[in-house]
Amino acid sequence: MRFSPEEAIDRGLCTSCGRCSAVCPSGAASGGAGVPPAFDLRRCISCGHCSAFCPVDAFHSGSLPGSSAACGIDPLLELYSGRRSVRVFAPVEVTEAERAKMLSVIGYCPTGVNRCGIVVRAFGGAEAGSLHESVRRALRPFWKIGPLRLIGAVSGYGAVLRRFMKGEDLIFRQAPLVLFFFTPRRNPTSAEDGVIAASMVMTAACSMGFGSFWNGVARILYHITPSWRRLAGAPRGSRLCAVLCLGRPAFESRPLPPREWTLLDGSGRP
Repeated sequence: MRFSPEEAIDRGLCTSCGRCSAVCPSGAASGGAGVPPAFDLRRCISCGHCSAFCPVDAFHSGSLPGSSAACGIDPLLELYSGRRSVRVFAPVEVTEAERAKMLSVIGYCPTGVNRCGIVVRAFGGAEAGSLHESVRRALRPFWKIGPLRLIGAVSGYGAVLRRFMKGEDLIFRQAPLVLFFFTPRRNPTSAEDGVIAASMVMTAACSMGFGSFWNGVARILYHITPSWRRLAGAPRGSRLCAVLCLGRPAFESRPLPPREWTLLDGSGRP
């Protein structure tokens, strides 16, 4: 449902403080101290900033300044330090309620355009197996006539490719849940929006005790396997930005030291 400030505002509660016009990113809200707000719906992008920052909740959003209290950096660091890529999953299904909960964070994802248009296609373990099989069938001719064998020999992945061609699921790793993230091609930040959404879902899943891994192989194969694209069913005019595989980890893991990274100042010096 598209948010409309003109319809949502309670003029009886409004104090004409001018805050909604101050925080409106598109200039759709006008007014100031002592001047009742007006809204240009042609410029409104329905972001809800006017509602979120209203000190008297005149838009009835239920929010108040400061109500979204920070969780603190320490719990967040603890969560991230314990996150590892998981490729061996316990044979336990992800319930619909669990899936809905981890995906609910997409509604709060920052995007380059307000109408984010993110679409997620979810596949259960058996459905992901059919995707794996479709790729194997598509690559079988290249395996038989030799090019794929040559690639395996040159790259050092010959043994891995043989296991794959024999039917071992080396793409999705028998993950109980596989998520394909699509965003509209017309969005100027389409790729970034999809990656941010997948990252937030990954973090939410981690907080719920699930493991995951970013499936770069699946993302590449999607673009070169027509049968796979048909099965995944990309929305018209969209692009695939990320593939996440999730499930309960088969083994426990310990936090590891952080990876190296560099902070540079404005002059480019560390």
